[in-house]
Amino acid sequence: MVMKVDRQSLTDQIVTELRRQIILGQLPEGMPLRQEKLAAELGVSRVPLREAIRRLEAEGFVVSVLHKGSVVTSLSLDEIEELFELRVRLETWLFETAIPRLTDEDFALAEAITEEARQSGNVENWGELNWRFHETLYKPSGHTMALRLLRTVHDNANRYINLHIAVVKDVDRELGDHKMLITFARLGDIRRGVDTLRAHIHRVSRSLIAALAEARAEKARDTA
Repeated sequence: MVMKVDRQSLTDQIVTELRRQIILGQLPEGMPLRQEKLAAELGVSRVPLREAIRRLEAEGFVVSVLHKGSVVTSLSLDEIEELFELRVRLETWLFETAIPRLTDEDFALAEAITEEARQSGNVENWGELNWRFHETLYKPSGHTMALRLLRTVHDNANRYINLHIAVVKDVDRELGDHKMLITFARLGDIRRGVDTLRAHIHRVSRSLIAALAEARAEKARDTA
């Protein structure tokens, strides 16, 4: 199912690989993480695997369930909405702080990432490219702790965003919003830049929550 990882920085590599599978839906929500099976697939022992699972639990990707062991978390619609509210509060603050400090090199990198996403057309890459874009615009703020927290929030939301974009094929609109953020930041227009970012996150949140609510209601009817 996956490539075997090297021994160097083994726990970090296991965390990265399992997180990637969760974000892409290869390990879907509610799936038990069978340590013996995963260890065999990754070609590792269970000691670093257990440590990796503990780290993923701290990040919110995994939870311990009585009689089931470690399973991939299943977030409620309210919890997913809360992730996006955290994004709004953190990202608007970071962007507001960063805009006066953004350089031509920062803008060039953000534009290059946007073009890479447009040319890729690969929904599986969207989460990582989306993070790289936003990180580029926020990093000049200098708020490294907030960026680390935001990365975890982004990763937890991205497993649902990736699925949603794959269904509605909304990449062009997302990239259009990204280009507007770059434009306002280049102009030094903090108010319109922050307003555009807030509207962007809220729109994605509303669309995603509506789609997930419909999909979960349909699944409940099918299993009733």
